[in-house]
Amino acid sequence: MPTVDRALALLRKYPRVSPQNISDLPGSKPPALIPFYANAESRGYLADPEEVAKSRIWLAQKYGYHPFDFSSSSESTQKLMSMRKDPRQIFHGLEPGWLVSIPDKAVLKPKSDLLDAYHKS
Repeated sequence: MPTVDRALALLRKYPRVSPQNISDLPGSKPPALIPFYANAESRGYLADPEEVAKSRIWLAQKYGYHPFDFSSSSESTQKLMSMRKDPRQIFHGLEPGWLVSIPDKAVLKPKSDLLDAYHKS
């Protein structure tokens, strides 16, 4: 039975599979990395957005180019550029706890309210 043989081959290749932990909050990262993620110069995802904007202007002045002004852009561009990712999200637009199946081109969402509450806590 070729199907059973393939399944057994997969079990031999991947004997133990454990689910990926939920994305850690910044406080659980090694303390040495917190300044990097909170630094506006490295555009860390925990940095203050106003400080990041100031850092972009400073960098543009340093290298002699003009930063793009999104306030003069269309409303859709302004909306796109003002979107921010939650620190628990791995990919922008996907909630924590959702699985992505690339071969199936599908996003799998938890059906249980308990799992949903766990990933959002």
